[in-house]
Amino acid sequence: MKKDKVLKVVRIIFIAFISVVIALGITGYLVIHKYINKMNLIKDNPSYEVTDNLIEETDEKVIEDVTDTSDSPQAAIDELDETILNNINDKDQEISSNDVYNILLIGCDTRETGGSGRSDAMVIVSINSKTKTIVLTSLLRDIYLSIPSHKNNRLNAAYAYGGADLLVNTIEENFQIEIDKYISMDFYAFIDVVDSIDGVTLEVKEEYIPIINFYIKEINQHNKENENDDLLTQAGNYVLNGKQTLGYIRNRYVGTDFERTARQRLVLQTIFNKIKDLNYLKILELSDNILPRVTTNLSENKILSLILSVPAYRNYEIEQWSIPMENSFSYLTINRMAVIGIDFEKNLKELHRKVYGMP
Repeated sequence: MKKDKVLKVVRIIFIAFISVVIALGITGYLVIHKYINKMNLIKDNPSYEVTDNLIEETDEKVIEDVTDTSDSPQAAIDELDETILNNINDKDQEISSNDVYNILLIGCDTRETGGSGRSDAMVIVSINSKTKTIVLTSLLRDIYLSIPSHKNNRLNAAYAYGGADLLVNTIEENFQIEIDKYISMDFYAFIDVVDSIDGVTLEVKEEYIPIINFYIKEINQHNKENENDDLLTQAGNYVLNGKQTLGYIRNRYVGTDFERTARQRLVLQTIFNKIKDLNYLKILELSDNILPRVTTNLSENKILSLILSVPAYRNYEIEQWSIPMENSFSYLTINRMAVIGIDFEKNLKELHRKVYGMP
């Protein structure tokens, strides 16, 4: 009799424990579900009708005396066009693997969610469950390549022509890699991130100031604010707010595009270091501000799966690199645009080696 009572108590405790676990699980799922659905989840990729005339109105007009507007020798341009064509014709199909999941991260220069614009930053995040590695591949925006159904152009023009869908197709066609899904974020999401963590500390050089201020004025005009709000006046170390930091990472007129992407990585690392120390309530506040400006074609189930895998991913080895790799590119000017012509064979071989472990 006493044994039966003990078993009964044990069963009650066990059932109560399971009920609490289930309740916590349901609550946790509902919270995650709530925040996932703050994002713009889409099944079909957006497309934009942008004419060739509009796409030629590039941001080189910001500071006209920075780049030489005369085109490179026609022989060099013809050689690059032939290289691009041969790369497209030589491919059999995009390389893929069940062990690798590729997500394209897109930082676009749109001012409104869902609007058209150019992809200012593009990073392929390759998660390899077999080798326990995550490879971050930055693609420089000025790479000159083939854009399906359009003339050859810089990589960042693909997003303006046809949104994330065309950008993904362009990367797949030129780099022979399968992109599973994408996540895109606009300018204002980035500004909100920086402002939510009370800014980031960066060194501002004298030559950066006119360019950073140009972008600040642009944002102020768009927001119908005083044009001169938040302008920088002298070089030094600053805690930059969102608008100022955006101007800092968008600067592509001082140094090379490689230096620009290095500044982007510095800012992202600084942001990460501050976010990881935020408390739970601050993270929820940050999510409320940012997620509505994120667009993705990831399914809710896949997002949940990725979230649940985060503890495992912390043990993965992370490798960062960029295309083009060293000694595999040249600078040209085509149609008055500064572009990068790359050695596709060399870069594709390294990309496939890093992502898929191919020889």
